[in-house]
Amino acid sequence: MKKISIEEKIILAIDGLDIFQAKVLLERCPNIKWVKVGLELFMREGPNVIKILKNLNKKIFLDLKFHDIPNTMSAACYEVSKLGVDIISVHASAGSKALTASKKASLEGAKIATVNAPCVIGITVLTSLSTKEFQTDLDRKNSIEENVIRLAKLSFDAGLDGCVCSPLEAKILRSMYKNNFELITPGIRTNIKKKDDQNRIMTPFEAISNGASKLVIGRAITKAKDPNKAFLDICESICYYH
Repeated sequence: MKKISIEEKIILAIDGLDIFQAKVLLERCPNIKWVKVGLELFMREGPNVIKILKNLNKKIFLDLKFHDIPNTMSAACYEVSKLGVDIISVHASAGSKALTASKKASLEGAKIATVNAPCVIGITVLTSLSTKEFQTDLDRKNSIEENVIRLAKLSFDAGLDGCVCSPLEAKILRSMYKNNFELITPGIRTNIKKKDDQNRIMTPFEAISNGASKLVIGRAITKAKDPNKAFLDICESICYYH
């Protein structure tokens, strides 16, 4: 199996920046390999942001979290796959039919555009949700972990390439799915006391130790006085695990 560098395990979330700010930041952090483009940035800048980031030789996680009926989800995956992104996200709770159709459409879209097909990953339970919110606001009787396990299995059985989960659930999922299933974890904090808008959080070292494939990290790098140093410090903290 190809060994993945530490830098390849970190996806920089640039959603709070405009494209000019993102370009300046990436020029200051030449070792960053991956960036995440979320709904906020994609809506602000449009598909052109993907072209700009690809010209900077970055791998792209297009995190738009599609959630709709199967025909609409698959049509959306077909279109964004033509952009040449590396990972796209869909909500696993859309159901197996929508997930299977989305994966198939992503392959077809990439083939038409003669680009590499993206990994398609399923969103399980958002890391912003606490147990109380999950059980009261969404009227769920079982635990977050049980739901994450169920939605991860749904994603795996539908042929998806991985899922998004919090680092808290990564350990049990990694025991179920070895290295053939990506576990991408947001909710990463270098200072565990600073939750911001997240609830189910861990440090980079803890998340990788639990079996996460890639970590989505934003403010700890983008808002640091020295973003490049912050990125390298995170890489160094993960190195101790390896």
